[in-house]
Amino acid sequence: MNKLKIFTLLTMIPLFSFGQQTETTPTNTVKTVGFVGGSQNCWSLGSQESMNTWLKWCDLHSKKDVSGILDLAFDSIRIEGPNNLTITGKENLKVFLTEWFENYDVIVDQKWGAPLNFVDENGKGDDGNWIMSGHKLKSSKDGEMTIEDNHANVYVKDGKVRFFKVYNHSKTTSKMTRTTFSVDMSSYIGKFDNVCLNGTFNDWCGSCNTMTDANNDGVYEITLDVPSGEIEYKFTIDGWAGQESFEAGTPCTKTTQEFTNRVANIESETSLPTVCFNTCAACE
Repeated sequence: MNKLKIFTLLTMIPLFSFGQQTETTPTNTVKTVGFVGGSQNCWSLGSQESMNTWLKWCDLHSKKDVSGILDLAFDSIRIEGPNNLTITGKENLKVFLTEWFENYDVIVDQKWGAPLNFVDENGKGDDGNWIMSGHKLKSSKDGEMTIEDNHANVYVKDGKVRFFKVYNHSKTTSKMTRTTFSVDMSSYIGKFDNVCLNGTFNDWCGSCNTMTDANNDGVYEITLDVPSGEIEYKFTIDGWAGQESFEAGTPCTKTTQEFTNRVANIESETSLPTVCFNTCAACE
């Protein structure tokens, strides 16, 4: 199961209550998609620069970089979030971020995004771009992690985030449990630089959880805090250059849609048994 990559997804426009999706051509023949407020007010593809501004904004949260985020914020920025959260202006944003980062570790994991430009009935485009994006917001504190499935409508102009509104679709809180994973690569045929752990707990992120072989015996290990309960995972080579492949119904696995992955039920701090790459058992 590969991690979903961030990509331009114009077909997601109907999620944002801008009206039924349709293709329209205003007077300047700019190719557009969708409409807002009326059939002649349309959307066209926006700039990658505006998307990059938003992606950088989100990435700075994991670094707890208040100054970096404020550098990307317009002076009179307005933020609207779930539970009637409203933040107006950089000073109020600074206070909010400082308190948030002092109490929580935060990750904004982007799942998809589309930069769009508003085109009015005369074919004139806006100077700024709207970013429609979906993300998982992960905040952890005192051994618990809360994961929110959100989407955001963001307005970026001149390299500054001026407005965004966050819509929450689901929210779960789980106790985090220390878990050690290990895989024996001694029987693996082929060259590789890294062995990686991918799963539901890290959104199949590729190479973000690289395993180590401290004593050079071919057994690679990693210890992570993962949510208690059922997890799916697999061991991969050099990010997603190679991966384990299981038949549906293999004893140590679970099939979700078209993907068959390892499965485990984590109830307390544990070390999962060392397994041979691409098997349910130890290497012979």
